[in-house]
Amino acid sequence: MERPALLASTAPTEPLVSVVIATHNRPAALRQALRSVLAQTLPDWETIVVGDACQAETAATVAAFGDARISYVDLPVNFGEQSGPNNIGFARARGRLVAILNHDDLWFPDHLASMAGWIDATGADVVIARGAIIEPTSMRGDPLRTSIYGMGKDGFYDPVVTAGYGSAQMVRRASLSRLGPWRPASECWCESSQDWLFRAWRKGAVIATMPHLTVLSIFSGQRGGSYTEDTATEQEDLANAMRMPDDLRVKILAAAAAPPRLKRSSYLKRRLWAACGIHPRSLEFRRKYGRGTFVSTLRETRGLPPMPEREPGVDDLLAVYRERDKPEDRGE
Repeated sequence: MERPALLASTAPTEPLVSVVIATHNRPAALRQALRSVLAQTLPDWETIVVGDACQAETAATVAAFGDARISYVDLPVNFGEQSGPNNIGFARARGRLVAILNHDDLWFPDHLASMAGWIDATGADVVIARGAIIEPTSMRGDPLRTSIYGMGKDGFYDPVVTAGYGSAQMVRRASLSRLGPWRPASECWCESSQDWLFRAWRKGAVIATMPHLTVLSIFSGQRGGSYTEDTATEQEDLANAMRMPDDLRVKILAAAAAPPRLKRSSYLKRRLWAACGIHPRSLEFRRKYGRGTFVSTLRETRGLPPMPEREPGVDDLLAVYRERDKPEDRGE
């Protein structure tokens, strides 16, 4: 009979941080995202890659790293946007802290260590890092253009001024049951990531902002046809530049556009909207897109087909199965 001490010593330990990466058929970009996780100075993590009905190359990309801390689960049916895969990642997470990394984004090597320290130092439920949006250029070698996000007010989330995209978020796993999952994009008036932060704030979550640039966001929705070719040249160049992280930070901040100034009267009006349960960001989206249509616009830009039907008819299902039966989708 085995002794309890021996059983305890062989039981798997829970990591400090669970990293959730939702992905769909962009193995080259995913490879660079995973490289940035493996380069973290904090090694106590697990990474859960959730494929949204991916082709075989995605599983092969994950397996090629040969790291037991990285797991992969693929959805049998395409959800169509990241809220569903992210929620599955949250449900599978074992870490005390949960961080999101979009598959086309990158972290600086000290991201997890800095975020874990900041969430404990502030006692927050959620922490948002400073991030830089890498604006698209027409040709490789063009001057770098960026914009900075993640700023708050007095060190904490402000629904008027704070944008905290998924790759910049870290949350305590113990808080997730209270704060709830991401809502499907079809139910949101703005990005699912911003909708979740706003709802968390409305529920009384403490959301701190960290004054340290640790995230690079390369938005595929700003790059036409980004899903039609399996390339990640921008990510690879930036990942290589992270070998000298502060030099890269200086270049990014020097290239950043100045944020627009908001009049006090406009700020107070937007705070009133927020107090009434209306995300100030949603008003711009209502004018531009309408409810739930933002992702449809992104999919068209990326070169993806329309959002999958939630209640497909016979002909729709037939088209899906015929497409899946192609040799390249079977990995042949």
